[in-house]
Amino acid sequence: MNNKFFLFLFLIVLIGCNNKKEVSFGTLNFTTEKETNKPLVVINVPKAVKQTKVSETINNKIKEKIISLLIFDDDITVDNIDDAISSLNDEFLSVKEKLPGDATRWEVTINGEVVYETDKIITIDLETYEFTGGAHGYESSILLNFDAVKGTLLSNEELIASKEEFYNLAELKFRTQEKIPANVPINDTGFMFEEEVFTLPSNIGYTKKGLKLLYNTYEVGSYADGQIEVLLPYKEVNNMLVVKGKEQE
Repeated sequence: MNNKFFLFLFLIVLIGCNNKKEVSFGTLNFTTEKETNKPLVVINVPKAVKQTKVSETINNKIKEKIISLLIFDDDITVDNIDDAISSLNDEFLSVKEKLPGDATRWEVTINGEVVYETDKIITIDLETYEFTGGAHGYESSILLNFDAVKGTLLSNEELIASKEEFYNLAELKFRTQEKIPANVPINDTGFMFEEEVFTLPSNIGYTKKGLKLLYNTYEVGSYADGQIEVLLPYKEVNNMLVVKGKEQE
């Protein structure tokens, strides 16, 4: 009897351990600052440090996002950051050769941090700046939501359980924040939603204060509008989410 009891306890502990979050983070740092004849690339992003499948999956997804920001030619396929930087450099040198007087040094900066973490969800915010000529660079934010147990990257659709209810709340919050009356078209004050229909942003993510809806520059407005953030408090949105969030200090 005792042996069976201890075996039962062992299995319970084992199952519990297997369901625990197995991720801790350090930082991946990279810079070409001293290579003045090449584009300036500065990368400071979270890196899962434990040697587990979960960490590997998270790191691979972060790497894919970094590569996508560095690759200038969509026809080129690379699987590591060094080759992506080489591709960016080749494009820069090509432009410099054609327009030697206008080829200001290009720049890609990617700074990331873990902005929300529980035993179920990890959200990483990548803040990016890209300059490849022109009047000004382009700043953007990328919110990545990971399943903390499996390490898989979750789509926005996988975050939301009650989609219609969530959509209606998001539009209400957006209109209230931007002072757009409910009885007028969503673009009445100058926004640029396609076909005058409110849409959710590409970036949705958990934060310590609530679920963030983030529209990057040009997504629904002009350059002057910049980024637009709408925060949905967890107490108002949790019943619509697959994984409930909680406020953190």
